[in-house]
Amino acid sequence: MRERLPGAMRAGLQNGRPKRVPPGSRYARRRVSSAILAVCVVGAVLAPTTNANLTVNGTLFSPKTVNASTRYILYYLQMHSSTTSEELFSVRMTPPPIATMGSSDQGKSIDGPTDIALQGPGTIGDIVQSPSVITPCSTRQSAFHGYATGTASVDVLLPPDSATTLAVRYDTGRRAPWVDSDFRLTFTVQTQLVGTYPSGSPFAATPTVTTPMTITTTGPTVGGRTGVHILLSTNPRGTAGTPSAPQEISRSQRVAISGRILPAVAGRLIVLQWAHGDGTLHPLEEVRTGAGGRFSVTPWSPGPPGTYDLWASYPQQPGGLAADTTSCPVRFTVG
Repeated sequence: MRERLPGAMRAGLQNGRPKRVPPGSRYARRRVSSAILAVCVVGAVLAPTTNANLTVNGTLFSPKTVNASTRYILYYLQMHSSTTSEELFSVRMTPPPIATMGSSDQGKSIDGPTDIALQGPGTIGDIVQSPSVITPCSTRQSAFHGYATGTASVDVLLPPDSATTLAVRYDTGRRAPWVDSDFRLTFTVQTQLVGTYPSGSPFAATPTVTTPMTITTTGPTVGGRTGVHILLSTNPRGTAGTPSAPQEISRSQRVAISGRILPAVAGRLIVLQWAHGDGTLHPLEEVRTGAGGRFSVTPWSPGPPGTYDLWASYPQQPGGLAADTTSCPVRFTVG
């Protein structure tokens, strides 16, 4: 499983335009193994959504709970065509954001889709991955937890009187999920196709859907062994991450540092560090979380002029929480 690295934060991007994904590629495969399609699925079935002769009557997902050992999530869109005609349309899949309680862009919480197939009668046409370029909060790999996953769309042709399920697999990455991670996936049945087809192709026809339909999975919950979401704050308030210019302060100004962790547990060790110049991390202070997972340290005084990054990290320790977590940096510049 790869990690999306800063400087190449893009998925399906080809010369700044949406990329048509060929069958068998990393982003989409026309066929998936029986282990993917035959899995037992769980999830709330939502109220039917009807458009002309097509009914989208619910979504499912598997597994029910994700944790540090989860490597992928399967999402399923149930579809029913009318008894009199075939249905031609496209389905757009929109992944959820990560850092739902944070302020910095860290991409999406799932990565893909890595496999797409129909469970039941019908045919899949072209699959297009939309470009997605995010600005991470840091060029330091350990501070980045999301994926640059854009929306993906696939053309679908259903024969008359068919009940078919669109099965989609997304990777969850190698990092442990946060308790506030969002694993919902939104499906939108669209009125236009995304592919281009030659004359004579069954997809070279007018789509049958006249009004978009949108339905969102509830998504699996986070449980078991998870990662630690560290939310770091300062007074005066620094700049969160690299996209913006660092907050300017004077050399004599002292900076109060505090924060909290999710899950909000007490007694956990947090290591505070700072970086300046070449980016080397230096120890600042170690502190234990208190009630509500909150922490604070001795006010920090900057050194020579330049740009400074303040970090908080969660080291390996008893308690069942994964230790591969750092905060997004808080940045200052000293004139």
